[in-house]
Amino acid sequence: MANPSLNITMSEDNIITTPDVAIKPTQSMGWFMFTNMKKHKDNIAQIDAKTGQKDTFGQLLQRSIRTALHMSDRKISRGDVITLCTRNHLNAAVPYIATQFVGAVIGSIDPSFSEQEMNHLLNTIRSKMIFAIPESVPVLEKVLQEISLDAEIVVFGQSDKHTEFSDFLKPHVGEEGYEPVKIDNLKDTAVIHFSSGTTGLPKGICISHYTFIGQMINSRFIDTPNDTYVKNVTKDISLPLTHLGYTSLYWVSAGAMLIGSTITGHCRLVCETFDGPEFWNYIQKYKPCFVMLTPVQAIEALANVRKDVDVQCVLNFTVIGSSISKEYLFKVLETFPNAHLGAGYGQTEVCGPLTMLVPNDKHHAVLRANPDKIETAGVPVRGTSYKVVDTDTEKTVGFNQPGELRVKSTFVMNGYYNKDCSDTFDEDGWLKTGDIVYYDEDFCFYVVDRIKEAFKYQGWFIAPTVLENELMNHPAVKIAVVVGIPKDDGHHPMGLVVLKDGFRVREEEIEKFVEERVSERQRLRAGVKFIESVPLTVTGKVMRRKLKQMVLEGKI
Repeated sequence: MANPSLNITMSEDNIITTPDVAIKPTQSMGWFMFTNMKKHKDNIAQIDAKTGQKDTFGQLLQRSIRTALHMSDRKISRGDVITLCTRNHLNAAVPYIATQFVGAVIGSIDPSFSEQEMNHLLNTIRSKMIFAIPESVPVLEKVLQEISLDAEIVVFGQSDKHTEFSDFLKPHVGEEGYEPVKIDNLKDTAVIHFSSGTTGLPKGICISHYTFIGQMINSRFIDTPNDTYVKNVTKDISLPLTHLGYTSLYWVSAGAMLIGSTITGHCRLVCETFDGPEFWNYIQKYKPCFVMLTPVQAIEALANVRKDVDVQCVLNFTVIGSSISKEYLFKVLETFPNAHLGAGYGQTEVCGPLTMLVPNDKHHAVLRANPDKIETAGVPVRGTSYKVVDTDTEKTVGFNQPGELRVKSTFVMNGYYNKDCSDTFDEDGWLKTGDIVYYDEDFCFYVVDRIKEAFKYQGWFIAPTVLENELMNHPAVKIAVVVGIPKDDGHHPMGLVVLKDGFRVREEEIEKFVEERVSERQRLRAGVKFIESVPLTVTGKVMRRKLKQMVLEGKI
């Protein structure tokens, strides 16, 4: 079977294939960013959302070159691991770019991490240099001593004890005519991004130059509306074409936004932390064309909609990290009438999308216009093969049958850093995504849940996301998380609910609401409990294991 309009074919044994990538990478990440930043040197590269301070690509490039030269003076070179531990600010991206210029590897951590998490991550990658905000220095000093690591700390700000980042921005001999280090093998590791950590300690995922640049070409050249179209909609030729997102460079999506902006010459709005009301101020002031939020951020933003803000500028609204209920997807479309609803599903292990729907493809547009497909994560991307496997029998299944997604791709990771990854692949070499999905006759994929987050009741498979979506349909529910509570006959689903402001309802009413809408085996047998908030990872994902542990310990 095939779908010629989408260049997708499926064999008799239900293996889905796509054509090879249209354009293959020919440059390392350092050279790729260097040449594109020079090309767009007069464009606005980034704006500090709070202060309004701006950088052109030319200014950002100059600081990156100077930092790279000062790093070389300190003998930073091929194979060394450099770490960022910082919130978003105008200089946060400079060491990231400079690391690629000198041919080293970037592996970032987030300043909100606990001492235990930093200990684990830094002991994994053994960084040679760490660029950090002042608040993180005390815990970094302690961790470096604990793991016996002699890494230089460079501080974004003032320090009496460590090197200040301002030293790296001083003029340097050789900056005129500077060129990045040549990388002969584009399959060498360029970046280490860590897994989300929702089901255990994060693993360092090794991503090559070829994979990172290839995925950017595979998606960015397709999914960005052309400049003329954007200008016609926004009616303001003085504004840069701007992306609004909040993830730090710890996460692959922020790295993708940074590198993608160098391809398009578009501007990133640099935001330190998410705040619902402030989000609308940024829409009003900067008129971003592209918005990327986590589900929790999107829910918060939609709870604070301001009718006085002109939203005509928003042309693409994407929810990243995990799924969100169709109630909120329809509300996004209602709130932002000009926006294409970005659809996509990916993994850090392939450095980007495995399925997507993009606004500039007429065949994708037909699928996106179908309200029955509002929850789709998109269709297969180039350079990847797919199979969906029954979790009990390991047999490949077909249309509308849920199972674990497994893929083969030209963009699969080099492996986990200093850790065996053989159990991540099946015996035929397919990457096991760990996600339960299904696909329909149009090859639109739908993500049901994570295997490790799912559980069984009396042998029946229970997907928390399905129940969470039902909970979110209740008018009083703001955020919902479902966990499995161990019992003799398996796990009983429990709903943990954050209520919307001003709503008063009993827990039993919420439980009854769900019971009337699901099958008998999916009932919330462990009941519903109201909570004030949910703990999140730095990428905005719900920490289910922590919530479940709190329930089991009687803290909820």
